[in-house]
Amino acid sequence: MATVSTQTAFPPLQVNAYVLSQLEEFGIVGQTRGLNPIFPTVPSNIDEVYKNYIDAANVEDPLLIYYERLLRFRPTPFYRHKREQLMYYFYSTNMSKIYNANRVISEALDREDAAAQDLNQWLSVNEILGSDGNPLPNNVFFHNMRVYQADEVRDLIELSSARTIYINKLIIEYDYHTTEAFYN
Repeated sequence: MATVSTQTAFPPLQVNAYVLSQLEEFGIVGQTRGLNPIFPTVPSNIDEVYKNYIDAANVEDPLLIYYERLLRFRPTPFYRHKREQLMYYFYSTNMSKIYNANRVISEALDREDAAAQDLNQWLSVNEILGSDGNPLPNNVFFHNMRVYQADEVRDLIELSSARTIYINKLIIEYDYHTTEAFYN
């Protein structure tokens, strides 16, 4: 029987897992104890989310990354070749974590087809778990990746906190196709 996870793709899961592994490799985020610091944007008060993450993960000055998925026009008329963007919003009270995360992500992903090859290789040997704890199929093949700086770094002071939370934005653009398609 066909399932959504085997017949369709959600590339942000693969990209986010790879980005998290790169940030862990450079010590920018530590062991997350099952709490992923990369999650979709939802209406919320970032100061409250930040405080709750600190309490739950027992981490000082964590780096949190909200993301939004932006669908783009297909780069070719071939319907299986797709282009998307992820908008990453970095939040931390530690400015160096934001700068370092920006550098690591840019170096890892802003290399066109070489970055896509590295990501595809990483996906071939690493398992990504879904929200239910079951492994997700590796049904995405990436063609190339680019990273753009979306905005200058600025600080935002929440009214409910004396703590300054710094913000930065990156856009990650990637081309891909699905390997197990709904179209079969």
